[in-house]
Amino acid sequence: MTVPTLKFDAFLLPGMDRAAGHARRWLRDVLGEHPAFDDAALCMSELITNAVRHTESGRDGQVRVEVSHSEKIVRIEVIDDGDTETVPHLSTVDEMDVCGRGLRIVAFLSTDWGAARLDKGHAVWFEIDLG
Repeated sequence: MTVPTLKFDAFLLPGMDRAAGHARRWLRDVLGEHPAFDDAALCMSELITNAVRHTESGRDGQVRVEVSHSEKIVRIEVIDDGDTETVPHLSTVDEMDVCGRGLRIVAFLSTDWGAARLDKGHAVWFEIDLG
């Protein structure tokens, strides 16, 4: 079995409301017409939006996006500036809630995902494996 060679790219952007849109355009340049682009862009946007809304990234901070990809796999990690000890996790959402569905979308569309507390901030990642 041949192990696919992964390409790696990273993007550092200011934690502002338009961050997810800037990152989607960058991701299009990185992935081109990759078959996982739409799902990857949506999941990445959700993670960036969470970082900007809920951490120091959105208060004059930054968000780092790292992408590893091959023909069959896309892995994206969003690293925020943090501010709490709580690691991002799935929460209970009432059907009438307008917020709180981002990580559920990521969990549904990805093959796998996870989150970890860093020295400063959090890293939340997902993989889409078309294999």
